[in-house]
This record gives sequence, structure tokens and C-alpha cells, in this order.
Amino acid sequence: MNLNLFKTYVRVVETQNLSRTAIEFGLSQPAITKQIQALEDIYGVLLLERSGRRLKTTEAGEALYNCAREIIKAVEKSENIMEEVVESRKGYISLGASTIPGEYILPILIKNFKDSNPSIRISMDIGDTERIFNKVAERELDLGVVGAWHNNRKVDGFQWIEDQLVIAVPDNHRMAVRESIKMSELASERWVFRQKGSGTRKVAEELIAGSGLKMDDINIYMEVGSTEAVLATVEAGMGISIVSEWAIQRLDPHRKIVSISIADEGARRYFYIIYPHQKKRRKSVIQFMEFLQNLQGNK
Repeated sequence: MNLNLFKTYVRVVETQNLSRTAIEFGLSQPAITKQIQALEDIYGVLLLERSGRRLKTTEAGEALYNCAREIIKAVEKSENIMEEVVESRKGYISLGASTIPGEYILPILIKNFKDSNPSIRISMDIGDTERIFNKVAERELDLGVVGAWHNNRKVDGFQWIEDQLVIAVPDNHRMAVRESIKMSELASERWVFRQKGSGTRKVAEELIAGSGLKMDDINIYMEVGSTEAVLATVEAGMGISIVSEWAIQRLDPHRKIVSISIADEGARRYFYIIYPHQKKRRKSVIQFMEFLQNLQGNK
């Protein structure tokens, strides 16, 4: 027996409305009708009948409704019990992260978490913010940590820790002696940017626009796919860039790169913890989410 048929039937009985149930389940009304008809074919009886604009159960339909509810409860209880057993032995977390948190922040945090939870296995997929958002929305990832927020009805989340953006220049650049600088002073520079889809790129574009400059007026000399590639390109003297202070803090002191504070407003941003819009999560995922949330006030 397909459990989804029972779930659909129970909800139709409770709403007394096919179209409302269809909306809740994200299906078409004909699809809901077909599921009810499938149940009626299985048992060979009429389950629902019209009463004005509403549906009501027949005698057989009421009996099946009560049985279906008990079956759903029993299956959910079984799933919860088995999940607890599996999680107590070996949990699993599928984590996604944009470049800055994935390469500079999360590795040490994952190590600290696993020190206390050695049986929980974690895999981490690193990509740009847009890609991680999409994978979380499609439930391919349990959690994501990203550098910008995208409105997506399939994704929930919360603001996590703060980041400061800075200007990265080669150490022989004429501006390298400056402690801070305004974006308007950099209009004539050659720029190296992360590719579109990156959270850093999104915030950098907003920062440039807020300074009165236009992206069309910026000389984008090169676009690259990672923060490390940005830093290598800057170090090679091919341009300047806007990067996260987290990346600068992790730089080898022998690297020929200098960071300059940005005097404009908007140079600060937040990272976000994101997760699929759903009611249930595995225990290991909840544990890791709470671990990250507890760090929020300590950064």
C-alpha cells in the first residue's frame, strides 16, 4: 500500500476540500482526485460523497479515515525509532558552503564538532552562494553556510557571524601604504572579481553601487572562480579586488598582498546558515545547527 494515498485521503477528509488539499500538497486537483479514486478501486467502495460544496465520508470512508490515521502514526513512530537507533550509532550531515566559510571558517569548527561527536560523518560541498542555495532548496544538502541571502520559499535560515570586506592590492601598489580608502578613489583601477553567483561578488557590486560608481564604468580585468584564485591574481599584479577579511587573516605572511580597510558604509556583511523548508530533520543535523548557532554570540 502506498502511504502517500493514505496521507492524501486523511487530509482531504480533514479539509473537506480537494483544491485546498492540492495546494497544501503542491499537486493539481486532478492528481488528488486520482489518488482518492485509486483508494476506492482498491477497496471497491465509495469513500467520499458531496454535501453541498464540501465532501463528507461515507460509512466505509469514515472507517478507512480512522484506520489510515493509525497507520500513518505507526509508520511515523517506526521511522522516528529507527532514526534514533541509526543516529545513535552513526549520524551523517551533508553540508554545503560558499568559498569563504567553506575554506576559511568551517574546517576548524567541523574539527571541534567532531571532537565531541566522532561518530557523525560530515561531507562538505563548496561552491558559490547561488549554487549552495539551489542545492539546499532541492534538499540535496542538509545545511548551507553562505555569504549572501537569496529569497527562496524553499529555504529557511538565520543570520550567523559577521564579515568585513577589504581591498586587496599587490604590496607594490601605489595605494598599499594606505590604511583605509573610499571606493570612489578606485574608479580607474583594474579589478579582479569572483564570478557571478558568489556572495562576495554580490556584496561587492552593492558596495560599488552605493559609492556612486557604476559597474559598467569599472574595468573588470578578470573574473575567477575562487577566493584563492583572486588572491593569486592580485599578487601577480593583474589588478585589485574586494575580498573577505577572513581570507586575509589566513594569508601566509610572506604573500605579497596588502589589505586596505574600506571607508564606505556597507563593507560589512553577514554569513547565513540555511536549510530546507521542512518540519523534520535528522538528529545529527539539528546537533550541528545548534553548535553553529551557539557560536553566533561568540564571534
